[in-house]
Amino acid sequence: MTDTPSPTQFNYEEILRGLPCYLLILDRSLKVLWANTLVHQRFGASKGKTCRQLYQLTKAQCKDCPVELTFADGQVHSTEKTLTDTEGNRIYVLCFSEALKDDSGRPTHVVETSVDITSVKEIQKQLILLGQTVAGMAHSIKNIMMGLEGGIYVVNKGIEDDDRHQVKEGWEMVLLNFEKISNIVKDILYCSKERPPNLQRVDPNAIAREVYELFEKTAASYSVSLQLDLAPDLTDAILDPAGLHTVLSNLVANAIDACKMDIFKDEHLVEIRSKKGKDGQVIFEVADNGAGIDRKVKEHVFEDFFSSKGDKGTGLGLMVTQKIMREHGGAITFRSRPRQGTTFVVTFPQPAPREPTS
Repeated sequence: MTDTPSPTQFNYEEILRGLPCYLLILDRSLKVLWANTLVHQRFGASKGKTCRQLYQLTKAQCKDCPVELTFADGQVHSTEKTLTDTEGNRIYVLCFSEALKDDSGRPTHVVETSVDITSVKEIQKQLILLGQTVAGMAHSIKNIMMGLEGGIYVVNKGIEDDDRHQVKEGWEMVLLNFEKISNIVKDILYCSKERPPNLQRVDPNAIAREVYELFEKTAASYSVSLQLDLAPDLTDAILDPAGLHTVLSNLVANAIDACKMDIFKDEHLVEIRSKKGKDGQVIFEVADNGAGIDRKVKEHVFEDFFSSKGDKGTGLGLMVTQKIMREHGGAITFRSRPRQGTTFVVTFPQPAPREPTS
């Protein structure tokens, strides 16, 4: 005696309906004759539709269609496709086509099986971005090391010539480049772990002034005018002071870089603005009239490790900024026009005021 069921006891259609992939049976006009449950859940009703209509494929995406190739030669074919479900979500799939044949061996129908590889594609994209980030960091660190070497040379020359002014100048170069390396390491460490914000009652405008003072000379050295426009009605708020300082510092540094990259204007401006939201939120804007961000780049700005500066940037600054905003339950948005400038807006929510107790 055995408990193993015989093949005749299986309901094969039910098995096919429940498979965790997108399964279609198509005729020669590429119309869907049958679809499994997952197809109906993600793409809606399939009756009377072609696979192109059901999956919202473009004509270009249907070039070298594996189903048509299978109808032509009876062989199994495969390709990658990007499908669009009823909610507009993109689904990356690996698609296989296999023929159902008559007694003479001629294909009468084709079974198309599409396996969702979206998560794999996301990992692949992250790995590509990570590789680009490592290359960017290597480029940045190389430049910093060259700056350190230059500073050390000036210090040694000053000692050799007994020139205290030259020693001081060289030592300032060393300190500046050491701070740059330190900031990269801090950003990497910050991104590597989750941590709750250290919430305190602070004056947001006072932190903005600190950031202004930190970057004022740097901006001036690149002929960029750094300005403050702080709302007087923005009073103490519950924030992580270090987090707010980092967010504003990263945005101001990026804004100055955007001005440095712009070759179309003689005068450049970066402005730090604060205001109070209608529900008490703390809102900061960092605006510049620099190079701006073109349409293609806009789509990737908030991706991890993305840098609009190519191999000259690490992408860590904006990544850290987004992480801090998530930890605060806040939001970061931007608007930009090429050659006209960019404005980043960060919004920090505030806890609702407590009801007075009787």
